[in-house]
Amino acid sequence: MKRTILSFLAFFELALYAVAQNFTIPGIFRETGETNRYCGFIKYDGTVVVKPIYLNAHDFSEGLAAVQDTNKRWGFINTAGKRVFTLPASVERVGDFHEGLCWFRDSKSKKVGYINRTGKVVIRPQWDYALDFNDGLAAVGEGRYMGEQLCQPGRMIGYIDHTGNVVIPVNVTDFYGDNYKSANFSCGRAILIDGDSVLIIDTKGNKLFDKKYRRAILFSEGLCSVGVATNEPCNTGDDESDLPDCNIHWSVIDTAGNMVLDHSASAFREGVAFRRLSGGGVHLDENNTVSITDGDYIYIDATGKQIIERHFKDAYSFQEGLAYVTEMDGTKGFIDHTGKMVFKLPEGYITYNSGGFKNGMVTIWKRTMTKNGKTVHYDEEVRNREGKLLWEDSYTIYYR
Repeated sequence: MKRTILSFLAFFELALYAVAQNFTIPGIFRETGETNRYCGFIKYDGTVVVKPIYLNAHDFSEGLAAVQDTNKRWGFINTAGKRVFTLPASVERVGDFHEGLCWFRDSKSKKVGYINRTGKVVIRPQWDYALDFNDGLAAVGEGRYMGEQLCQPGRMIGYIDHTGNVVIPVNVTDFYGDNYKSANFSCGRAILIDGDSVLIIDTKGNKLFDKKYRRAILFSEGLCSVGVATNEPCNTGDDESDLPDCNIHWSVIDTAGNMVLDHSASAFREGVAFRRLSGGGVHLDENNTVSITDGDYIYIDATGKQIIERHFKDAYSFQEGLAYVTEMDGTKGFIDHTGKMVFKLPEGYITYNSGGFKNGMVTIWKRTMTKNGKTVHYDEEVRNREGKLLWEDSYTIYYR
C-alpha cells in the first residue's frame, strides 16, 4: 500500500510539472473583422505574441502551429510567432505534428501525405485519409476525405510507418467510416470497428483477447471501457434484423485484457475518469416532444473509488489539472482534483465540447438569439486558469 501511495504522489507531481511547463506556450484567440474572424496567439499572462492576422490557426503541437494567411496559404509558426515555413498554394488542409510528421491534403489530387518539420514532403500524397502518428504508426484509408464532417462509408487500408510503407494491412468492414475517427494507437493498442463488433490489436497487428466486444472506447493511461452483449446473438441497431437489440454490459480492462472495473467509465485522464450513474441525454416521448434531461456523474480513480464526494449534472475529463463540470444547481465551471471550484464561468457562458484548458487557457462563449431566430449574437472570451480575462470578442450572425 505504501508503494502505491508513493507511486500516485510521484505521478501527481509529474502531472503538475507538465502543466506548469505548458503555460509558456501561446494559445489561440480570435477577433472579428469586417468580413472575417481572424486568429492570433496570446500567452497565459495576456501578452499578445501574434496579432489576429490569420484566417485559421491550430493549437501548437511539438513546438509548431499551423496558420492560414489571408491568401489561404498554410504554413507553420514557432512559439515566438515566427514563420518557420510556408506550404505551396496547392495544400488545402493540414493537421498537426505528431512524432515529427504532419498530414496534408493536396487540392489537385485530393490525396493525403505527410511533411516533416521543415515543410518537406517525406511521404507523397496517396490516400483519401491519413491520421496522426502514434506509437510509430498512422492509419490510412480510402473513400472518406480528410476534413469532411459527415459520416460516410470508407475503407481502412492499414497502418503505415514513418517511411509510408503499409506495415499492418487491415481488412475490416467499415460501412459508416467509424475507423476514420477511432483507429489511432494509444498505449500500444488500437480499436477497429469491424461491422457490428470491434477488434483490439497491438502494434504488430495481432488481434488481442478472445471476447467479442460490441463497443469500446480508446485506451488511455493503460485502461479502456469495453462493452459485451449479454444476449448474443443480437443486433446492434445499425441495420435491419430480426434479432433482438443487444443488451450491452460495460467494464474497464487493462492493456492485457484483464477486467479492472465492472462498470463503464470515461477515458482516464490524469488518473481520473468520470462515471455516469443515471440519466442524461435527449429524449423523444410518445407525443414527439423533445426533452433534455440532466445526468448524474461522479469522478473515480483507477480502483473505482469515488474521489470527489458530490455528484454533477455534467462532467468532462481532466485536462491540465482541471475538469469542466456542471454542478447539480446548474453552476458551470472548472474544478481541481479535490473538487474545489477553481474557476466559475460567468452567467450564461459555456465552453466548447472539448471542455478543457490547453496551455493554461480556455475559450468560453455566450450565445444570444433573437425571438425570430434570424439573428444570433456571440460573446467570446479567453481566460486563464485563474479566471483572468485575456481577450474578448463579439460577433453577430444573420440568417435570412
